[in-house]
Amino acid sequence: MISEFPLFVFTTLGGLSAGLVIAMALFPPAEKQERPWLAPLVALALLGVGMLGVLFHLKRPALFLLALRNPSAGIAQEAYCGIVLGLLLLALFIVSWRKGEAPKVLVWISAAVSLILTFIMGFAYVVNVGTVAWANWTTVPLFVIGDIAMGLALWAILAKEMLAKRPFVLATIVVLAVLALVMLLTGLHFGAVGNNALLIYAGLIVAGAGGIVVAVLAQKELASWQAGALVACVIVGVCLSRWGFYAASVI
Repeated sequence: MISEFPLFVFTTLGGLSAGLVIAMALFPPAEKQERPWLAPLVALALLGVGMLGVLFHLKRPALFLLALRNPSAGIAQEAYCGIVLGLLLLALFIVSWRKGEAPKVLVWISAAVSLILTFIMGFAYVVNVGTVAWANWTTVPLFVIGDIAMGLALWAILAKEMLAKRPFVLATIVVLAVLALVMLLTGLHFGAVGNNALLIYAGLIVAGAGGIVVAVLAQKELASWQAGALVACVIVGVCLSRWGFYAASVI
């Protein structure tokens, strides 16, 4: 078990939530959804469970409250941003449930906060001088691009017509290609400073190569299994690379 497992849970589930909101803003459904409240609810649930990882990381609620008193601390910034995003997602869920759709302005504000949260998640490790492998410029894009990739894949499940849209598929392929490049550069850096990069490379193959293959196939002939295969490849691949990333903290 990696020593930073609670943070792995937070950044993976919280990042998936943030990525989903970004995908919702970038690729709104062309037609009115039967359950427009579902995506905000899923995002809220993922964020809520992810935020529990912050509490378990600090082990005692009192320490969490103490950390909030230091705005310069990465964990406090993540908590503040996560709380704001949670309130926005709650508002999105309520409005979507009662009115059948959410105002675009509210969706875009939520997406902006989501993007900030993904950046904060990555930057918190760049400034961690205790782990040399983390203090690299690839850390921030590893989190940001990884979260967006997961969000796009999950959005393909929740908004079923997305894979039939060429702009969405092309955007997914580009994001996955960039993610694969970032994983490669991160892995090379890990190896250069003496850390095992095997899981990061495994994530590159599963998320990058696997996800791109599925997305390319979706352009040729849309099948029911493709959305599930896409989300499986991307989430499993990002989890593998992120587990490998946190493993650098094991002494």
